[in-house]
Formats: sequence, C-alpha cells, structure tokens
Amino acid sequence: MFTLAAAEPSRGWGGPVALLIAAVVFVAFATLHDVWMRRGLPSPTEGDDTDGGDTSQVSSVSDTDDTDRDTSWWGRIAEVGGRRVRVDQEPRDEALDLDLEDEKPESLEEAVDRMDRQGVPYVEIVRRVMADYQVSESTAKRRIRDSREARSAV
Repeated sequence: MFTLAAAEPSRGWGGPVALLIAAVVFVAFATLHDVWMRRGLPSPTEGDDTDGGDTSQVSSVSDTDDTDRDTSWWGRIAEVGGRRVRVDQEPRDEALDLDLEDEKPESLEEAVDRMDRQGVPYVEIVRRVMADYQVSESTAKRRIRDSREARSAV
C-alpha cells in the first residue's frame, strides 16, 4: 500500500476542492441564518402606540415584610442605603475594621537584624534570607556582617 502511494505522482485536487465546498456551504448557511435572525418579529412599540399607556401592575404596598428573617445559602436580606439588598456577609463595623494589609513588608536588613538579635544561628539566617528574599549567599552574609557592624558601633 505504501509503495502505491509513493509511486503516485500527484495526490489530486479532491481534498482542497472538498474543503472549499465545505467553506462555501458554511458561509452560505451562516449568511442565511444571520439574515433570518435580523428579520425577526417587529417590535410592538414601532406600530400602534397606546395613547393611555399601560396600567401599573405593581401594588404600592410592600409585600416584603416577611423577608426580614430571610437567610439562606445566598445570604440574607438587609437594608443598605434605603434599599433592600441580599448580602452574603455580616456587616462590618468600620470603626473596628483594622486594615492589616497596609503594613510595609520587612526589608532584608530588618529581617537580618531581627534574627541576629533573636540569636538565630548564622547558617540559619543565611538559609532563611536566601529563601525568603531570593538573594545570593554572599549578599546574605554581607547583610549579616553589616547588621553586626552597625549594632557594635552603637
């Protein structure tokens, strides 16, 4: 079978012609579908206009009095800014809400100084600084040396 395929001088135009026909059929169908969907049904407001308008189907009496205790997986109903909305968390007291994300991350020098004051062994300080701050061993050792020199100078 492979010898017959290898001996065949050209494969012919059957495959490319079939792909072209499939593409033409697809484009024709997509175009017809688009034209059909655009035609659609006319809007009721385009034709006859009702002079009096629609009568209101909503009553002015609130029927949501029974939902004060409404809690479910999707939260509870609460009144926020004069509107009833569904909330999924308890309201937070803004006076007691401490934003802990504003803290500045500890610098390399501060971390080295803190660990050195705590009595962490030298090799452990080097290992932690290399892992946490992604610095080389020589940089970590230099920072430890600088920290110890600064403390001994005071």
